[in-house]
Parts: sequence; C-alpha cells; structure tokens
Amino acid sequence: MSDAVVIQLITTLGACAAVILGKVKLDRIGRDAREAREQTANEHADAEYPNLRDELTAMRGDLSAGLDRLEAGQKRHDSEIRGIRKTQSQQTDALARLDVRVEGRDAEQRREHAALTKRLDEHLTTAD
Repeated sequence: MSDAVVIQLITTLGACAAVILGKVKLDRIGRDAREAREQTANEHADAEYPNLRDELTAMRGDLSAGLDRLEAGQKRHDSEIRGIRKTQSQQTDALARLDVRVEGRDAEQRREHAALTKRLDEHLTTAD
C-alpha cells in the first residue's frame, strides 16, 4: 500500500467517524426538539392558542390588570389601616385623659371621706 492510499484510508475513516458522531449528536438534538415541542404544544381540540408562548403572551394583559387591581386593593387596605391606627390613637388619648380625671375625682372623694370621718369621730367623741 502506498502512502497516498493509507492517507486516503485514514481520511475516509476519519470522515466516516465524524459523520457517525454527527448523526448521533443530531439524533439527540432531534429528540430534545420533539420533547420540547410536545411540552409546549397545546393539543386540546378547542384550544384558543396553538402553543404555550402564544398563551402566555395573551395572559400577560390579564396578569397586568390583575396586578393593578391587587395594588389598588393594597393601597385601600393601607389607607384603612392608617385610619384604624389613628382612631385607636385618639381613643388611647381619650382614655388617658379620662384616667386622669377619674384619679383626680378618686383623690377628691378620699379627702372628702377622710374629712367626713374626722367630723363624725369628733361629733361622736363630744356626744359621749
């Protein structure tokens, strides 16, 4: 065998190996592509959208509107909570003022009671 034939044989075997390895790789890519297509295809007979991407694109508007409603509700709740906190603070202040008044009246009643007790004791002592 001449050198040219050996070189040609090695080249041919290398090309065959490259073709075989390439085919294996292409087959694997083809399987992955089929699997991806199966997972994203909408095969329902009455489906409005032919694939997942179209369906998600269509849903984007609905999701955006839903998010807007959610944010508006959250703002309303925040406002209501602020109002409740303000009312609670006002009630706490009113109760504190009432406590001060009650304590003042209690002290005044204790003084009056002590004075009346003293006068009664004096009256009873002089009556004996």
